[in-house]
Amino acid sequence: MTETKRIRIRPADREEMERIIDAAQDEELKKACGEMLAGCLEHPAQWEWYAMWSVERDDGRTVGELCFKGLEEGRNPEIGYGILEEYRGRGYAAEAVALALDWAFSHPEVEAVEAETDKDNLASQRVLAKCGFRAKGEIGEEGPRFIVYRRKDMENGTYTIRLEEKEERREVENLVREAFWNVYRPGCSEHYVIHVLRDDPAFVPELDFVMEQDGKLIGQNMFMRTRIDADDGRVVPVLTMGPICITPALKRKGYGKALLDYSLEKAAALGFGAVLFEGNIGFYGKSGFDYASRFGIRYHDLPEGADASFFLCKELQPGCLDGITGVYQTPQGYYVDDADVEEFDKDFPPKVKRKLPGQLFD
Repeated sequence: MTETKRIRIRPADREEMERIIDAAQDEELKKACGEMLAGCLEHPAQWEWYAMWSVERDDGRTVGELCFKGLEEGRNPEIGYGILEEYRGRGYAAEAVALALDWAFSHPEVEAVEAETDKDNLASQRVLAKCGFRAKGEIGEEGPRFIVYRRKDMENGTYTIRLEEKEERREVENLVREAFWNVYRPGCSEHYVIHVLRDDPAFVPELDFVMEQDGKLIGQNMFMRTRIDADDGRVVPVLTMGPICITPALKRKGYGKALLDYSLEKAAALGFGAVLFEGNIGFYGKSGFDYASRFGIRYHDLPEGADASFFLCKELQPGCLDGITGVYQTPQGYYVDDADVEEFDKDFPPKVKRKLPGQLFD
């Protein structure tokens, strides 16, 4: 049971659910409750995820119900809810859903919760919006689908890390542009690179992340499939990463490492073996990267004896590179034409290019 000053929510036990099923006059409701009870009995250790939850006022009066429709590996749990007509319009639904989300996100394996509602049920959509849900851009059996992600705390505030959505791609590109402008060269090309990479067959959409705070995008990271051409003739599939960025105002406050660690954890969970990347060991070493040379992996086109300290590697599956030496190949999508960058950049707000100390390219 979990509660606020006004309401509490609690899962029904078997006896209560059987009583609800027996008393149900509506055949669809009877069937739905029967399916929930069957789920509970099939998964007794996860009873709460399959049971009907009662929404009760502080005086014990039931004002509605909710449920999570099960918990399946690889899928986000889905919440359903309803408030009795005589109690609607008093904020009980949003309060109950918020309590249910707090309970769901107390389970470390749950990163997001989804919901589905009729396209004409504006009241239900307002409840979801109040609880942080956003439209997924998908239509389910009942109507539009919505999703809310776990919020994480850090000293500077809360944030969410989630998959990038197609309709916000230009916003992400502008974020990347702001983060890289005049850093490695006058202007930048990274916003065009990410634009191109999304259409590359090597792009991994399941690892295309954004970081959000207070409704604004503040960070981004993405991954591409690539390979090591091993000295023994094998082709070893690996990942590379980036662009990765944090909005300039929040750099050096821990957000970048949080985004990096999260995305690496997700890549490992999908079974990828290793990530090779061009970056600064001072930052990426804190997340387990080491010099790729220590794994026997060479950077393509780099002359023998040249400084390769920029070339880093992290095994996501420990030992996956044991016995492998060879040459890493950068995906071709990272190589873009300057003229194409200039043309693409015309669609963004004007910015001044500056030649600054420490830039790598002219």
